[in-house]
Amino acid sequence: MTDKALLKALRIGYCELCGRADMECGVHHIITKASGGGDARCNLICLCVGCHTAAHAGNITKEQLWAIVAAREGMTAEQVGQEARRLAREAHGAFFGILDGAEGVEA
Repeated sequence: MTDKALLKALRIGYCELCGRADMECGVHHIITKASGGGDARCNLICLCVGCHTAAHAGNITKEQLWAIVAAREGMTAEQVGQEARRLAREAHGAFFGILDGAEGVEA
């Protein structure tokens, strides 16, 4: 499920990594949705196209992004990373819990 209000609020008009404001920026999931990363402030950062591409290519670490989110949220990077990972584990647990009850599906 997507939290559209949160995603809209985090589209702040500039890249939180490089500071560029002269191009379109989008919200990036630090832990990907496919890996259980959800729409939580600790897992989202506004990035320009270049930084977004670099993040997906693995050229920017999760820790670098969490440090930026931590400054924005008044937390430490460790706290942000722990919370994002906790939420991802919960999402995966809920997903696999659904599959456990599905006929013909082994967990």
